[in-house]
Amino acid sequence: MKLIPNQEVIQFEKRNGAVTKIMTTNNEFEPDEIVLATGSWGMATAKLLDLKTPLIPGRGYSVTYEDSPYKLNYPALLMEGRAAVTPMDGNKIRFGGTMEITSHKTPIRMNRVQGILDAVKRFYPEYDVPLPPKEKVWYGYRPCSADGLPFIGRSSKQSNVTVATGTFDAGIKLGCGNW
Repeated sequence: MKLIPNQEVIQFEKRNGAVTKIMTTNNEFEPDEIVLATGSWGMATAKLLDLKTPLIPGRGYSVTYEDSPYKLNYPALLMEGRAAVTPMDGNKIRFGGTMEITSHKTPIRMNRVQGILDAVKRFYPEYDVPLPPKEKVWYGYRPCSADGLPFIGRSSKQSNVTVATGTFDAGIKLGCGNW
């Protein structure tokens, strides 16, 4: 298996029910097998393979503080608050959560970040975490399918393509599973 980063796929060559070539902005590859796991950007790539995978991005946010005065021994999921608190490396703590259905072009919404910090404060009243500037906020996109069910399985159109997307926030968690 070979994972080649920073290669935007622009076209697939298909013959006899299989993908024979992948064209990127920089290279061409002749694959044996392809796993389409392109996250929230998967709809455009799937379309190049004549596949329909209706996806929309779901954006989550987090803020990580180094040398934080707030200490926690174990990660905590604040279910009612839709947030998580994660201790990291002994001197860091991450506050994350929320998910908004949006586009890749929608500007970040600082009120969503404030909502995470407000939820943390409800569960940990001693935590008085200030809202950071925008440039200190991390955000990422989850691949959300239209009906909530992931697209996982062999393509019916190309014999050497497996689709693995549309998993909302469970992609990494499911990736470790025993299939």
